[in-house]
Amino acid sequence: MNRRWHSVYLDEDACKGCTICVTTCPTEAIRVRDGKARIIEERCIDCGEWIRRCPHHAKKARSDDPAMLAPADSAAAADSGRSALYELKIAIPAPSLYGQFPVKYSINEIHRALIDCGFDMVYPVAAATGGIAGASAAFLDRARYPDLPRPLISSSCPTIIKFIQIRFPSLIENIVPVIAPMELAARMARAEAKRLFPNRPKAGVFFISPCAGKITEAKSPLGDETSSVDGVFSMADFHLPMLAALQKAGEGDGAPQPLSLYPEDIAWSRAGGEAEDTGAEKGTATLAVDGMDQCVKILEAVEDGKLDSVDFLELMACASGCVGGPLAALTPALGKHIVSEREKKLAARPEKTEQTLVVRRELLAEAAAITDVRSKTDERSATARHEGTKTAEPASETARHAEAARARRLDCERCLRTERFPPRPALQLDSDYRRAVELMEKMEEIRAELPGLDCGCCGAPNCRALAEDIVKGLARKTDCVIILKE
Repeated sequence: MNRRWHSVYLDEDACKGCTICVTTCPTEAIRVRDGKARIIEERCIDCGEWIRRCPHHAKKARSDDPAMLAPADSAAAADSGRSALYELKIAIPAPSLYGQFPVKYSINEIHRALIDCGFDMVYPVAAATGGIAGASAAFLDRARYPDLPRPLISSSCPTIIKFIQIRFPSLIENIVPVIAPMELAARMARAEAKRLFPNRPKAGVFFISPCAGKITEAKSPLGDETSSVDGVFSMADFHLPMLAALQKAGEGDGAPQPLSLYPEDIAWSRAGGEAEDTGAEKGTATLAVDGMDQCVKILEAVEDGKLDSVDFLELMACASGCVGGPLAALTPALGKHIVSEREKKLAARPEKTEQTLVVRRELLAEAAAITDVRSKTDERSATARHEGTKTAEPASETARHAEAARARRLDCERCLRTERFPPRPALQLDSDYRRAVELMEKMEEIRAELPGLDCGCCGAPNCRALAEDIVKGLARKTDCVIILKE
């Protein structure tokens, strides 16, 4: 099997071999050997669960160095070696970033803080969620797509997709064939930068990530498609610099330009937000599940045909959704609370939007046709429609807001995936079926001889995993402390 790049890695000097990570990995991808944790790379889904749980902080995530945002002539930029590659540095922050700072700071102010941290332009991922919701909603029409399996599963969480590829390959066809919001936002940001700054063709797009899974998705895409994201930064790495920038007096260095965000756009950062947005059409049955332990149970139910009545299934590997990512700075509960409060504030506005495209002030004079950005944006909003999809209109909303809400759902062709996710047979005992059956029978015999305590003291997550390691020649029966004592 081809080796894949992974964001998560082990700091061996900090690892104590305590086996906490071993017993909590959802794909049993970790073993402790010779007193240190070891990752079975083909099984790793970059969930970051062990980053959260390791008491010794030995599990970490690789991300790009923020020093690359320093001016090209600075020593920090020279050390990073990549700053000079880009004439325009564009941040595409995840919606969960808005849950990392007190509600007193507006989304515009948060974006200006990113400008203060070295970016030239900010294009929020939340601006792409409407298009993904519209494209996904189109596939939920059972009359139009009667042959699609149900429920359709969200493609937004890369950790869940990799988990399905490894453990539930029969459900790959259930994954809705649309790209992730991060990828769509990167493409939209490039298009906007090309329009505003035609003299700066070398634009770099950088995602601000709450999780290791998104870092891996950008660096090593799930399929054969290449990513439009040039780099990924950890949200935690930017928290303190952004907080310092927010606490400064004044308007900051960023100049807001017309780009509307709605409450449902930022709601994608919490559990249930995507399902609510995608299933806004009356009569659509949706289910939102967060946390790997619960996602496993739901996927088992889908595999058993127990959830055929559900149209759309939102699965988030992190508890509370993306605000609970292992690279977020605040606790999941607090992040979710802040996002919910921001939704309420946006919903209370008469226009129910916030203008949030931000460009560095020094670049405004250089931007092409900057004065007609608003008129062109309004023109695109008036003409953009998602074929066959309508957004539910609460009785209290004005017709103008309902029209704008429909316009945020982009042409679905921009959001479609062009290839199927391939299975990842990481759990196979052998590629030869007959040999695999023989190993399975031998594994069951060995398992019956083990004590069945699933204590993890052997370095494997449970007795079944130890039996598997034994038949593969990677462990011995005497690795079990109970057998060793006997």
